[in-house]
Amino acid sequence: MGKQKKRPFAGFSFDRKKFLIYLTAAVLVLAAGFICEYACNMKVLSLDRIQRGIIPVREEHVTAEGFTKTDRGWELTEDKGILTVSLDGQYIEKIAYLYDYAHLLNARAYVCYYNEYGEADPEQDLILEDRNSSLLTASYLNIGREIDHIQLVIEKSGLGESGSLEAAAKEPLTITGFEIHNTAVINWVRLGFSWVVLGLAAFFYLFRETIGKHLEIGFVAVCLSIGILMIAALPVSKVGYDEETHFLRSMEIASMPWGMNVSPAVWAKMIPSISDWPENQPGSREEKALIEEFFNREGDYKNGNIHPDPVTPAISIPAYGGQALILKLCKGLGIPFGRMIRLGRLGNLLIYAAVMFFAIKKTPVGKAVMAVIGLLPTSIFMACVYSYDPAVTAWIYLSMACLLKEILTPDTKISWKSYGLILAAFVLGCCAKAVYAPMILIGLLLPSSKFRDKRQRTVMRLGFILVLFGLLSTFVLPVLLAPKATGDLRGGDTSEIGQMSYVLGNFIAYIQILFRNIFHQLPDFVLGKDIFSVQGHLAASGFTWLTGVLVVYTVATDTKTTAPERLSVWQKLWIFLMLGGAVLLVWTSMYISYTEPGMVTIAGVQGRYYMPILFLFYMLFNSRAIIARIENMWYHTGVLAVSSFILLATMWQTVIAACSL
Repeated sequence: MGKQKKRPFAGFSFDRKKFLIYLTAAVLVLAAGFICEYACNMKVLSLDRIQRGIIPVREEHVTAEGFTKTDRGWELTEDKGILTVSLDGQYIEKIAYLYDYAHLLNARAYVCYYNEYGEADPEQDLILEDRNSSLLTASYLNIGREIDHIQLVIEKSGLGESGSLEAAAKEPLTITGFEIHNTAVINWVRLGFSWVVLGLAAFFYLFRETIGKHLEIGFVAVCLSIGILMIAALPVSKVGYDEETHFLRSMEIASMPWGMNVSPAVWAKMIPSISDWPENQPGSREEKALIEEFFNREGDYKNGNIHPDPVTPAISIPAYGGQALILKLCKGLGIPFGRMIRLGRLGNLLIYAAVMFFAIKKTPVGKAVMAVIGLLPTSIFMACVYSYDPAVTAWIYLSMACLLKEILTPDTKISWKSYGLILAAFVLGCCAKAVYAPMILIGLLLPSSKFRDKRQRTVMRLGFILVLFGLLSTFVLPVLLAPKATGDLRGGDTSEIGQMSYVLGNFIAYIQILFRNIFHQLPDFVLGKDIFSVQGHLAASGFTWLTGVLVVYTVATDTKTTAPERLSVWQKLWIFLMLGGAVLLVWTSMYISYTEPGMVTIAGVQGRYYMPILFLFYMLFNSRAIIARIENMWYHTGVLAVSSFILLATMWQTVIAACSL
């Protein structure tokens, strides 16, 4: 009798009932999203036909102070100008003012709206700080109220930014007209927000058992759904810290081996420039679309006349892999430059989500803690812009997760494959930021019972030490052997030579300065706004307190483990010392390269630099003193639900309401 062939889908069974439930949920979510979008347009749709559409404001409804009326509009001729637009109680969804100005236009709008009694209430004026990109010729103000009048105030002293104030004040500025925009539209970002909110609610309920068994699946669902929405909502302007540098390096890698030939519009995205000034973000979906259209139109990334020299250190290339790969594909497909900027950010998010998935899956302890850290507003924001920080954090977390698994299972032998993964993931994480190198010595906690023989123990422990010195040699030795006359140019009048003379000349004084700075910032960097809520150049999240509550609760209650052992006091002490070594290197590197020589306040250190050490730091406080007697199905789902709420509320507050409505 012949051998029976194995059917490829023999173990698969189609559950028709579940399929119908999932399909029904998907249809209901889609329909409910459109209903929410319709509700958002109800006020405009209820207006009389004559009040709807784009309505130019007649000149007789505009009075001017400090402006001179010309054929083209109102030209600013005094140091301060005020334009008052009388609207007599009309409902205004948006009002736009059109202008002719080739610099950063910073204005202030005082909106006198009708109160609940239907009366004008000047004492409750809505004050809008309106900072406009130099790429725009129109500004759109979101109002959504019945308005008595609007005052637009422009001062010459407030135009431009430091270094360009004089040129901005001399540039002729003309307001060419005002328009009322009462139009019903499908705002796809707002609609996407409704879909994500409703979709995640359905996902948490329908897949709660799966999340209970596999938290990493829930993490990826939240990370990708909210992250993709954030990428769609963010403008293509510079929003992340040093994003122009990271974009330059990503584009350079994507252009290998031939190099770049770019137009001025593309080059402006790679250097600090007035045309991509981060403090002047679009304030509406119309402004966001106009800026993206500009880069689509003017951004030539193949045949431009600017040929930047290579600046990316070879060791940093892996940290930009996801971003560079998507940009490479976009270049090959000829995607318009504005859209390409957005898609490149997606590459960063995908790598971050994938590596964090395996890190959460691998760690035997603190799965919920790692998931909460991975879904902090700061973490997701950085994963949605050009940055190497998310890759650094994710790869280090994967390495530490594998290492913890080996440390806490002393009765099973470590394989060379597992050892190689620990080292490879750590090197990938530290290739762009070697300051975290001391953390690899946590590998020395592997007990002797893990090794097959003395030779393997010696080789593996020596490997951890060699990786440490190899990483340190990439940034410590160059500074010690050949310090540069200048440090990081972003840090002002910096000098590695000058700073090293202070450090080596009075080492005790430097140690005092170092520890004073570390302890002064420690609370905010491990349990405060700088690590939880910062959103680059956008406003910080207003939910820091709730994030802190979630983190403390999770650290205290996430005590379940898949390993037979827990970290001992001695092991926690060694981990603390290695984390401390990484922190000392972070602050020292910024003191040498970013702080002006002789200063006693270390400049440039930010909370996000603590992200790679945060998981292990929190695990130092994790014990069985508090045990949450709740099923993983509800515990994991609840933690992800609260994380999702914080993320969505933050995104609405800092991104969607700020620049996508």
